[in-house]
Amino acid sequence: MHAYRPNHYEALGVSRSADAEAIRTAWRTQAKQLHPDLSEGPSNEAFVRLQEAYDVLRDPERRAHYDDTLDRRAASRPLRPHIRTRTAPKVPPPSRMPLLTLGLGRFLAAIGLVVIVTAGIASWQLFFLPEPQATTMIVKVDRDDRGRPGRAPQLPPDPGILTREVDRSVQAQIERVEAARKRMAAQLSELEAQKPPPNSGSPGKTPAMVASRLQCIGRGTNVAMTSHNGNAKGSYDNGPEVQPRISDLGTGSVLVSRIEPTNRIAIGFTKGDRNGTTLLMFDEAGRVQQTFNVECTVAAF
Repeated sequence: MHAYRPNHYEALGVSRSADAEAIRTAWRTQAKQLHPDLSEGPSNEAFVRLQEAYDVLRDPERRAHYDDTLDRRAASRPLRPHIRTRTAPKVPPPSRMPLLTLGLGRFLAAIGLVVIVTAGIASWQLFFLPEPQATTMIVKVDRDDRGRPGRAPQLPPDPGILTREVDRSVQAQIERVEAARKRMAAQLSELEAQKPPPNSGSPGKTPAMVASRLQCIGRGTNVAMTSHNGNAKGSYDNGPEVQPRISDLGTGSVLVSRIEPTNRIAIGFTKGDRNGTTLLMFDEAGRVQQTFNVECTVAAF
Protein backbone atom coordinates (compact mmCIF):
# COMPACT_ATOMS: atom_id res chain seq x y z
CA MET A 1 0.00 0.00 0.00
CA HIS A 2 1.35 3.37 -1.02
CA ALA A 3 1.83 6.14 1.51
CA TYR A 4 -0.32 9.23 1.21
CA ARG A 5 1.10 11.82 -1.15
CA PRO A 6 -0.85 15.05 -0.95
CA ASN A 7 -1.24 17.30 -3.97
CA HIS A 8 -0.64 20.84 -2.78
CA TYR A 9 -2.17 22.43 -5.87
CA GLU A 10 -5.41 20.50 -5.37
CA ALA A 11 -5.41 21.38 -1.68
CA LEU A 12 -5.33 25.10 -2.51
CA GLY A 13 -7.60 24.71 -5.55
CA VAL A 14 -5.17 26.33 -8.03
CA SER A 15 -3.38 25.20 -11.17
CA ARG A 16 0.36 24.60 -11.53
CA SER A 17 0.69 27.81 -13.50
CA ALA A 18 -0.76 29.99 -10.71
CA ASP A 19 1.43 32.84 -9.54
CA ALA A 20 2.27 33.78 -5.95
CA GLU A 21 -0.62 36.23 -5.63
CA ALA A 22 -3.18 33.62 -6.76
CA ILE A 23 -1.73 31.10 -4.28
CA ARG A 24 -1.91 33.62 -1.44
CA THR A 25 -5.49 34.59 -2.28
CA ALA A 26 -6.60 30.92 -2.41
CA TRP A 27 -4.91 30.21 0.96
CA ARG A 28 -6.62 33.19 2.65
CA THR A 29 -10.03 32.23 1.34
CA GLN A 30 -9.80 28.61 2.56
CA ALA A 31 -8.04 29.51 5.81
CA LYS A 32 -11.04 31.55 6.90
CA GLN A 33 -13.22 28.51 6.36
CA LEU A 34 -10.93 25.80 7.86
CA HIS A 35 -9.17 27.57 10.76
CA PRO A 36 -10.11 25.85 14.05
CA ASP A 37 -10.76 29.14 15.80
CA LEU A 38 -13.04 30.47 13.07
CA SER A 39 -14.99 27.39 12.02
CA GLU A 40 -17.10 24.83 13.76
CA GLY A 41 -16.45 21.11 13.61
CA PRO A 42 -13.34 18.90 13.34
CA SER A 43 -11.38 20.72 10.59
CA ASN A 44 -7.87 20.64 12.13
CA GLU A 45 -6.54 18.02 9.68
CA ALA A 46 -7.84 19.90 6.62
CA PHE A 47 -6.31 23.10 7.91
CA VAL A 48 -2.95 21.36 8.48
CA ARG A 49 -2.94 20.12 4.86
CA LEU A 50 -3.87 23.59 3.64
CA GLN A 51 -1.08 25.21 5.62
CA GLU A 52 1.45 22.61 4.46
CA ALA A 53 0.51 23.21 0.82
CA TYR A 54 0.82 26.97 1.25
CA ASP A 55 4.21 26.68 2.98
CA VAL A 56 5.59 24.62 0.10
CA LEU A 57 4.16 26.62 -2.80
CA ARG A 58 4.95 30.09 -1.47
CA ASP A 59 8.66 29.29 -1.33
CA PRO A 60 10.13 29.31 -4.86
CA GLU A 61 12.87 26.72 -4.08
CA ARG A 62 10.53 24.32 -2.28
CA ARG A 63 7.93 24.76 -5.06
CA ALA A 64 10.49 23.97 -7.77
CA HIS A 65 11.59 20.86 -5.88
CA TYR A 66 7.92 19.84 -5.44
CA ASP A 67 7.20 20.33 -9.16
CA ASP A 68 10.16 18.05 -10.02
CA THR A 69 8.76 15.43 -7.67
CA LEU A 70 5.37 15.62 -9.39
CA ASP A 71 7.01 15.25 -12.81
CA ARG A 72 9.01 12.17 -11.76
CA ARG A 73 5.93 10.67 -10.14
CA ALA A 74 3.90 11.19 -13.37
CA ALA A 75 6.70 9.67 -15.49
CA SER A 76 6.95 6.54 -13.33
CA ARG A 77 3.19 6.00 -13.21
CA PRO A 78 2.12 3.09 -15.49
CA LEU A 79 -0.42 3.76 -18.22
CA ARG A 80 -3.98 2.73 -17.46
CA PRO A 81 -5.42 0.02 -19.67
CA HIS A 82 -8.63 1.90 -20.34
CA ILE A 83 -6.89 4.97 -21.77
CA ARG A 84 -7.03 4.91 -25.55
CA THR A 85 -4.31 6.42 -27.62
CA ARG A 86 -5.38 8.66 -30.44
CA THR A 87 -5.03 6.94 -33.75
CA ALA A 88 -3.98 8.72 -36.90
CA PRO A 89 -6.70 9.30 -39.52
CA LYS A 90 -6.90 6.80 -42.27
CA VAL A 91 -5.32 7.98 -45.46
CA PRO A 92 -6.42 6.41 -48.71
CA PRO A 93 -3.81 4.37 -50.49
CA PRO A 94 -1.57 6.57 -52.59
CA SER A 95 -2.34 4.48 -55.64
CA ARG A 96 -6.03 5.69 -55.76
CA MET A 97 -5.28 9.43 -56.03
CA PRO A 98 -3.67 9.23 -59.50
CA LEU A 99 -6.69 7.23 -60.65
CA LEU A 100 -9.08 9.97 -59.47
CA THR A 101 -6.97 12.65 -61.13
CA LEU A 102 -6.87 10.63 -64.33
CA GLY A 103 -10.68 10.22 -64.33
CA LEU A 104 -11.21 13.98 -63.85
CA GLY A 105 -8.82 14.73 -66.68
CA ARG A 106 -10.68 12.39 -69.01
CA PHE A 107 -14.01 13.99 -68.07
CA LEU A 108 -12.71 17.51 -68.79
CA ALA A 109 -11.20 16.33 -72.07
CA ALA A 110 -14.56 14.83 -73.13
CA ILE A 111 -16.36 18.12 -72.36
CA GLY A 112 -13.79 20.08 -74.37
CA LEU A 113 -14.21 17.69 -77.33
CA VAL A 114 -18.01 18.13 -77.27
CA VAL A 115 -17.66 21.95 -77.23
CA ILE A 116 -15.22 21.87 -80.17
CA VAL A 117 -17.47 19.59 -82.25
CA THR A 118 -20.57 21.73 -81.53
CA ALA A 119 -18.74 24.93 -82.52
CA GLY A 120 -17.52 23.28 -85.75
CA ILE A 121 -21.03 22.19 -86.74
CA ALA A 122 -22.45 25.67 -86.05
CA SER A 123 -19.67 27.32 -88.10
CA TRP A 124 -20.29 24.92 -91.01
CA GLN A 125 -24.01 25.64 -91.04
CA LEU A 126 -23.41 29.40 -90.78
CA PHE A 127 -20.65 29.91 -93.35
CA PHE A 128 -20.50 26.92 -95.72
CA LEU A 129 -24.06 25.65 -96.26
CA PRO A 130 -25.67 27.10 -99.45
CA GLU A 131 -28.66 29.37 -99.13
CA PRO A 132 -32.05 27.73 -99.78
CA GLN A 133 -33.32 28.30 -103.31
CA ALA A 134 -36.90 29.28 -104.06
CA THR A 135 -38.91 26.43 -105.59
CA THR A 136 -41.99 26.61 -107.77
CA MET A 137 -44.80 24.14 -107.13
CA ILE A 138 -47.34 23.29 -109.80
CA VAL A 139 -50.66 22.11 -108.45
CA LYS A 140 -52.70 19.91 -110.75
CA VAL A 141 -56.44 19.98 -110.19
CA ASP A 142 -58.21 16.74 -111.01
CA ARG A 143 -61.49 16.91 -112.88
CA ASP A 144 -64.37 14.49 -112.82
CA ASP A 145 -66.21 13.04 -115.81
CA ARG A 146 -68.35 16.17 -116.26
CA GLY A 147 -65.36 18.47 -116.48
CA ARG A 148 -65.89 19.97 -113.01
CA PRO A 149 -62.83 20.45 -110.86
CA GLY A 150 -62.51 17.71 -108.33
CA ARG A 151 -61.06 17.82 -104.90
CA ALA A 152 -57.51 19.11 -104.85
CA PRO A 153 -54.98 16.71 -103.38
CA GLN A 154 -53.78 17.40 -99.90
CA LEU A 155 -50.39 19.08 -100.01
CA PRO A 156 -47.90 19.40 -97.24
CA PRO A 157 -47.72 22.89 -95.74
CA ASP A 158 -45.13 25.06 -97.49
CA PRO A 159 -43.95 28.31 -95.82
CA GLY A 160 -43.30 29.81 -99.27
CA ILE A 161 -46.92 29.31 -100.34
CA LEU A 162 -48.21 30.82 -97.10
CA THR A 163 -45.92 33.81 -97.55
CA ARG A 164 -47.16 34.40 -101.09
CA GLU A 165 -50.78 34.14 -99.93
CA VAL A 166 -50.12 36.74 -97.25
CA ASP A 167 -48.46 39.03 -99.81
CA ARG A 168 -51.46 38.71 -102.13
CA SER A 169 -53.84 39.53 -99.27
CA VAL A 170 -51.81 42.59 -98.33
CA GLN A 171 -51.66 43.74 -101.96
CA ALA A 172 -55.43 43.35 -102.27
CA GLN A 173 -55.91 45.42 -99.12
CA ILE A 174 -53.61 48.11 -100.50
CA GLU A 175 -55.59 48.20 -103.74
CA ARG A 176 -58.84 48.56 -101.84
CA VAL A 177 -57.42 51.44 -99.80
CA GLU A 178 -56.10 53.12 -102.93
CA ALA A 179 -59.51 52.81 -104.60
CA ALA A 180 -61.17 54.36 -101.57
CA ARG A 181 -58.62 57.18 -101.64
CA LYS A 182 -59.34 57.82 -105.30
CA ARG A 183 -63.09 57.97 -104.62
CA MET A 184 -62.48 60.47 -101.82
CA ALA A 185 -60.22 62.50 -104.12
CA ALA A 186 -62.99 62.61 -106.69
CA GLN A 187 -65.44 63.87 -104.10
CA LEU A 188 -62.96 66.51 -103.00
CA SER A 189 -62.47 67.55 -106.60
CA GLU A 190 -66.20 68.13 -106.87
CA LEU A 191 -66.04 70.21 -103.68
CA GLU A 192 -63.06 72.11 -105.07
CA ALA A 193 -65.03 72.85 -108.23
CA GLN A 194 -67.64 74.53 -106.05
CA LYS A 195 -64.97 76.66 -104.32
CA PRO A 196 -65.48 80.29 -105.34
CA PRO A 197 -62.69 82.13 -107.14
CA PRO A 198 -60.40 84.33 -105.04
CA ASN A 199 -62.04 87.61 -106.06
CA SER A 200 -65.61 86.41 -106.25
CA GLY A 201 -68.34 87.49 -103.90
CA SER A 202 -69.13 90.97 -102.78
CA PRO A 203 -68.47 92.25 -99.28
CA GLY A 204 -72.15 92.99 -98.88
CA LYS A 205 -73.10 89.31 -99.36
CA THR A 206 -70.46 87.89 -97.00
CA PRO A 207 -72.16 85.84 -94.26
CA ALA A 208 -71.63 87.08 -90.73
CA MET A 209 -70.80 84.92 -87.71
CA VAL A 210 -73.65 84.49 -85.27
CA ALA A 211 -71.31 83.64 -82.36
CA SER A 212 -68.69 85.83 -80.73
CA ARG A 213 -66.31 82.90 -80.22
CA LEU A 214 -66.11 79.51 -81.94
CA GLN A 215 -63.78 76.54 -81.57
CA CYS A 216 -63.65 73.47 -83.83
CA ILE A 217 -61.66 70.31 -82.94
CA GLY A 218 -61.00 67.12 -84.89
CA ARG A 219 -58.08 64.73 -85.61
CA GLY A 220 -55.70 66.66 -83.40
CA THR A 221 -56.41 70.03 -85.04
CA ASN A 222 -57.78 73.06 -83.25
CA VAL A 223 -59.35 76.00 -85.07
CA ALA A 224 -60.56 79.05 -83.13
CA MET A 225 -62.53 81.99 -84.53
CA THR A 226 -63.72 85.19 -82.90
CA SER A 227 -66.12 87.88 -84.10
CA HIS A 228 -66.10 91.49 -82.89
CA ASN A 229 -68.13 94.30 -84.45
CA GLY A 230 -68.64 92.23 -87.60
CA ASN A 231 -64.92 91.49 -88.04
CA ALA A 232 -63.94 87.82 -87.86
CA LYS A 233 -60.48 86.51 -86.99
CA GLY A 234 -59.20 82.93 -87.11
CA SER A 235 -56.32 80.95 -85.59
CA TYR A 236 -55.17 77.45 -86.57
CA ASP A 237 -53.51 75.22 -83.89
CA ASN A 238 -52.86 78.18 -81.55
CA GLY A 239 -51.08 80.09 -84.32
CA PRO A 240 -51.27 83.83 -84.90
CA GLU A 241 -54.69 85.35 -85.51
CA VAL A 242 -55.41 86.32 -89.11
CA GLN A 243 -58.45 87.77 -90.86
CA PRO A 244 -60.03 84.97 -92.89
CA ARG A 245 -62.06 85.17 -96.06
CA ILE A 246 -65.67 84.04 -95.71
CA SER A 247 -67.57 82.98 -98.84
CA ASP A 248 -71.17 81.82 -99.24
CA LEU A 249 -71.23 78.66 -101.37
CA GLY A 250 -74.99 78.56 -101.53
CA THR A 251 -77.29 75.68 -100.48
CA GLY A 252 -76.65 76.66 -96.84
CA SER A 253 -72.84 76.20 -96.96
CA VAL A 254 -70.11 78.67 -96.01
CA LEU A 255 -66.39 78.34 -96.79
CA VAL A 256 -63.86 80.05 -94.51
CA SER A 257 -60.32 80.18 -95.98
CA ARG A 258 -57.06 81.98 -95.15
CA ILE A 259 -57.38 81.09 -91.48
CA GLU A 260 -53.59 80.61 -91.26
CA PRO A 261 -50.66 82.37 -92.97
CA THR A 262 -49.92 79.66 -95.57
CA ASN A 263 -53.54 79.64 -96.79
CA ARG A 264 -53.52 75.83 -96.93
CA ILE A 265 -56.42 75.27 -94.48
CA ALA A 266 -60.12 76.01 -94.98
CA ILE A 267 -63.31 75.10 -93.13
CA GLY A 268 -66.67 74.38 -94.70
CA PHE A 269 -69.57 75.23 -92.40
CA THR A 270 -73.20 74.22 -92.68
CA LYS A 271 -75.46 77.06 -91.59
CA GLY A 272 -77.11 76.47 -88.23
CA ASP A 273 -75.33 73.15 -87.55
CA ARG A 274 -72.20 72.90 -85.37
CA ASN A 275 -71.65 69.18 -86.17
CA GLY A 276 -71.92 69.48 -89.95
CA THR A 277 -68.48 71.13 -90.32
CA THR A 278 -65.71 69.84 -92.61
CA LEU A 279 -62.05 70.81 -92.47
CA LEU A 280 -60.23 70.94 -95.84
CA MET A 281 -56.46 70.85 -96.34
CA PHE A 282 -55.04 72.07 -99.68
CA ASP A 283 -51.60 71.53 -101.23
CA GLU A 284 -49.41 74.26 -102.75
CA ALA A 285 -51.27 74.00 -106.07
CA GLY A 286 -54.62 74.59 -104.39
CA ARG A 287 -55.84 70.99 -104.66
CA VAL A 288 -57.71 69.43 -101.75
CA GLN A 289 -55.54 66.73 -100.16
CA GLN A 290 -57.45 65.82 -97.01
CA THR A 291 -60.91 66.34 -95.64
CA PHE A 292 -62.42 65.24 -92.33
CA ASN A 293 -65.20 66.27 -89.98
CA VAL A 294 -64.62 68.48 -86.96
CA GLU A 295 -66.94 69.34 -84.09
CA CYS A 296 -67.53 72.96 -83.15
CA THR A 297 -68.68 74.43 -79.88
CA VAL A 298 -71.59 76.41 -81.38
CA ALA A 299 -73.15 77.03 -84.77
CA ALA A 300 -70.95 79.48 -86.68
CA PHE A 301 -73.35 80.94 -89.33
